[in-house]
Amino acid sequence: MKKYRYFIIPIICTIIFAFAFNVILDKKYEEVKDKKDLTTIKHDYNNINRNRGVLLKDDMHKEGDLILLGSSELSSQVYQNPINIFPFEGADYDVSIYGRSYTQSLQHTAILSSISDLKSDDKIALIVSSQWFEQPLGLAGSDFSVNFSELQFYKIFNNDKISKENKIKYAQRISELLKSGDQFGEESIYAKLYSENNVFSKIALGLIKPYYATKEYMLEVKDKVQTIKGTKNLEDKKDVKIKSINWQEENSRAETEGASNVTNNDINVDDYYYDTYLKDVYDQLEGRLKNVDLLSSKEVADYQTFLNVSSDLGVKPLIILAPVNGLYYDYLGLTKEKRDLFYNTIEQMAKDKGFDVLNLQSKEYDKYYLRDVMHLGWKGWINIDEEMYNYFNKE
Repeated sequence: MKKYRYFIIPIICTIIFAFAFNVILDKKYEEVKDKKDLTTIKHDYNNINRNRGVLLKDDMHKEGDLILLGSSELSSQVYQNPINIFPFEGADYDVSIYGRSYTQSLQHTAILSSISDLKSDDKIALIVSSQWFEQPLGLAGSDFSVNFSELQFYKIFNNDKISKENKIKYAQRISELLKSGDQFGEESIYAKLYSENNVFSKIALGLIKPYYATKEYMLEVKDKVQTIKGTKNLEDKKDVKIKSINWQEENSRAETEGASNVTNNDINVDDYYYDTYLKDVYDQLEGRLKNVDLLSSKEVADYQTFLNVSSDLGVKPLIILAPVNGLYYDYLGLTKEKRDLFYNTIEQMAKDKGFDVLNLQSKEYDKYYLRDVMHLGWKGWINIDEEMYNYFNKE
């Protein structure tokens, strides 16, 4: 018996230390969370801790922010980006952005599921891009791993609101995406066992559950450490003068700014983008997407998972279907007929779950709506800003 104490005592000491450290962190976090202004983090496109953690989301949610889920369009360097527009008179809430390049339906499912105490009237919007659906296999495993959150992964399986069926579907897809890499081996094993849902896998999960519970606890501690570190240098909260918005003037400004930035090409993209990414290769791109079937991508099922889990959580996100540059995609061979079928199908999937949709397919050929071939620009963002304002402020 004596020999076992050399193993048991260190484990007990480690557990005691972890709990004591967590108590200290809780006290420290309480000191800063109500004092610091989170605006910088809310609007930071590349804030990894906000995207992958939990604490920051909960605090931003408590402030009544509009939860805006998206991908690379959130980085658009135009004034009309909602991070520069909200809040304003009539919409005295801020916007918190979640997502970056390679953040797609499954990541958004995890992000949304990790927010505590979601309510049916929460302001939530998801921007869906057709580019997510261009690859038959959907998002590549290596790209998925770039934004994967271990903590949010475990939160999904411990969320009693989410149905067993939807957890299994999520686990099946995660197992598939993580199996080719070695960065998240433990989560890959967990997802595989959970997705198999048989007697053996249930017994195995039961046996290793204490380990995974401990890991989740340590991830929560790590999230607190990173959150405290990331907020300590923020400015203290202060009263902010709420600006007024004149939508007609803002649309005119967007038109003017777009016109000044699009001067050297016939496909209505920003001059710098055209010179950097298209000018020298444009002749080689004709017909490149002629064989693409957007609705055959595995991303369709991932998007359905997002809709299903959102319904489980009791929220109704506004689904925003972003347009592509029609002139450019016509040239690539992804016809308007195919694109319209995609928009309409994705819209109907959301409506079947009772969600409202802002379908912007009619904007594909509007000048200055996009900044390049796929990312929202001057007129696009200000249009969505106004539409979100009208939607979330309706009685």
